[in-house]
Amino acid sequence: MTKGDFPSPPDQNRAGKKRVLKGVFYGLFVCLVIILSLSLGAAGVAAGYVAALVKDEPVRDRDYFNQKLSGWHQTSYAYFRDKSLIGSVRTLIGDRKLVENDEVSQHLIDALISTEDREFYEHSGIVPRSLLRAVYEDLTNQKVVTGGSTITQQLVKRAILENYSKTYDRKAKEILLALRLERMYSKEEILNAYLNSLYFGTGSGGQHMYGVQAAAQGIFGVDVKDLNIPQAAYLAGMIQRPNDYNPFKKEGLERGKKRMEMVLQNMLDNGKITQQQYEEARSFDIKGSLSKKKQNAYSRYPYIMMAVEERAAEALMRADGLDPKELSKKGQYQATLQKYIQKVQQGGYHIYTTIDKKLYDAMNKAAQNSDLYASPITYRTKLGGKWVTLKNATEEVGATLIDVETGALLGFVGGRDFEKEQKNHALNSARQPGSAMKPLLGYGPALDRGVITPGSIIVDEPLQAQGTPGKVYRNSTGQYKGPVTAKTALQWSYNIPAIKVFRAVGLQNGFDYLRKMNFPVHPHDGEASVIGGLTYGFTVERMTAGYAMIANGGSFNEPYMIEKIVDSSGKTVYEHKPDPVQVMSPQAAYMLTDMLKAVVRGGTAQYIGSGFGGYDLAGKTGTTQNEYDLWFVGYTPKVAMGVWVGYDYNHRISNSNRAKIVWRAIFQEVLKEDPNLSPRHLRFQNPGGLPGQQKCFECGRQKEFEKKDKKEEKEKEKRHHPRPNNPGGNNGGNRQIPIPQPPNDQENDNGNGGGNRGGWGWIPRPRPGDG
Repeated sequence: MTKGDFPSPPDQNRAGKKRVLKGVFYGLFVCLVIILSLSLGAAGVAAGYVAALVKDEPVRDRDYFNQKLSGWHQTSYAYFRDKSLIGSVRTLIGDRKLVENDEVSQHLIDALISTEDREFYEHSGIVPRSLLRAVYEDLTNQKVVTGGSTITQQLVKRAILENYSKTYDRKAKEILLALRLERMYSKEEILNAYLNSLYFGTGSGGQHMYGVQAAAQGIFGVDVKDLNIPQAAYLAGMIQRPNDYNPFKKEGLERGKKRMEMVLQNMLDNGKITQQQYEEARSFDIKGSLSKKKQNAYSRYPYIMMAVEERAAEALMRADGLDPKELSKKGQYQATLQKYIQKVQQGGYHIYTTIDKKLYDAMNKAAQNSDLYASPITYRTKLGGKWVTLKNATEEVGATLIDVETGALLGFVGGRDFEKEQKNHALNSARQPGSAMKPLLGYGPALDRGVITPGSIIVDEPLQAQGTPGKVYRNSTGQYKGPVTAKTALQWSYNIPAIKVFRAVGLQNGFDYLRKMNFPVHPHDGEASVIGGLTYGFTVERMTAGYAMIANGGSFNEPYMIEKIVDSSGKTVYEHKPDPVQVMSPQAAYMLTDMLKAVVRGGTAQYIGSGFGGYDLAGKTGTTQNEYDLWFVGYTPKVAMGVWVGYDYNHRISNSNRAKIVWRAIFQEVLKEDPNLSPRHLRFQNPGGLPGQQKCFECGRQKEFEKKDKKEEKEKEKRHHPRPNNPGGNNGGNRQIPIPQPPNDQENDNGNGGGNRGGWGWIPRPRPGDG
């Protein structure tokens, strides 16, 4: 017990007669409490007084004490895919790891008992003589007080009452409960609870430390079983005033060393160390043995740790039978999530993730290369109805890498600098996907439902917008490709063929494919969604999972990050169980992959293909209105990776190739780190059963364009008087479906990719220099 721990009536100083009266009164009080605690026959006025002090104290059974003495908050830990430690999960309360007595240095136990309670193994919870001695020391204002509270009493105060107030009723309850505790538990059980309950202030990383293991690690960087004599003495000396004796503060270290010497003297007097050990311990360099300041998991892997908190909380919610979707509908999701995040932070869980450390590090190393992005800019934009100036704004990035066979999230890039922007652009930020939606919402469903095959003819031409008279989808150049194959239309990302295909599938039928993959389709999403004109957009993780479905033969696995959660007792409370959903047939997925391989080999993403010779690689670009959002989502037979680049607040990206540049840099680093992740020789497997002939979509209109060609050719001949064998003509004959080869690989897809921005699918001319 520290000096001044005894209660004082209000406004009473410590001098003269008032101090004497207080001491006498408290001495009598202690005696009465002791007598009443030990005797069932006490009565009279004194009995009535003490009974009044504890009248609100319920009779507590063993179950109550068990909960209080074992229900400690404990530090939770997160692990990488290979079970190596990421770090401890933060908590506003502090770090704690429970230990058994045999895991604690005997030197520390000896130091605590020698200083706090030498009669611990003899008394029954209280030591009347010590209580009265403490009264005398407090009464006479001694500079050094020996304390009157036993270890059992201190445990009651810390763990059961959780009350440090200096009042008579609290002291009476403390004594009564200490006596009761001793009847229910062995000395070893009480000592163990005490060791795990102690608070030691803040450690080298600024974390609060609870329990002797957290203190040993946080102050000296060793396990509590490995503490030497002076280190044990220093910790034992801290417990009454942990902040005053904090060794990471200059003044605290000096005070703590003096306190350590007192503890060493107690150990010597109590026969726990020899004179030689005492002298050696006094000369030990405590400062030199302090733990160096360490980066915690939140400074090394901030995006991972923030995601672990949320994803683990959701996993525990599901383990408890709660459905996040249903909670969202009821408006209860956020409140419930915060409750479970607190549970994750304080529950002593071991959380095993799917994150591959080497791949994660490789992805982020590549993505943080400033040479990949434009220099910071200053621009004005409208926020909350007001124009504001954003200074030094940087292009942001979000990327996810997913195992196509399981849905496991192997790595991600949450952003370029967590210190500047904490938003996770990979997992939590929904953005407009542009033409990256075309395979998932248009061509994929159309192939699956037999509406088209890759060679089906679709006419690129002005198109009336449905439901809005007078609105027409047009190409800004006024030029159209006419009849093209579905494969060519996707290869060069023409908008109008995608809209036609989506209409033929049926809008809700198309959206059902997204719903099967848990895409949050909005009721206002319409036909412009197929070219990226969504109400809110989707996250990079969700988009990448959609493409992983194509790579996996049409079978969708919900992307996941939490593999398993084990509680503090070693029981597995959550384990991921695969639940694949067949979204489209393997044949449709294979045909779609073949079309998307053409995008990479010679279409809008040929810049990507040129960097991965020999790999079976497919994917799709995406560009939204005004080039606010740039995407590339690609996949091999083993993994899918999506990349988004843009500003947090809409502004045109200066280089329309940016997402492709970043994707290529990241994926090259990933394959360099782990060549076996997706070996070069692997190929997409033909499932068999492909359509024997091409599906007619608008094939009947081909003659219409042949006649148009003939007419235009004759008019051209009349105007220019060409030579008889004009190579520019079609010899007046059968129109051959062209495979357009524009001088650049830029997609023609940003007609309405900006969401609800008032656009109606205007298609700008292709932009040169993209790739």
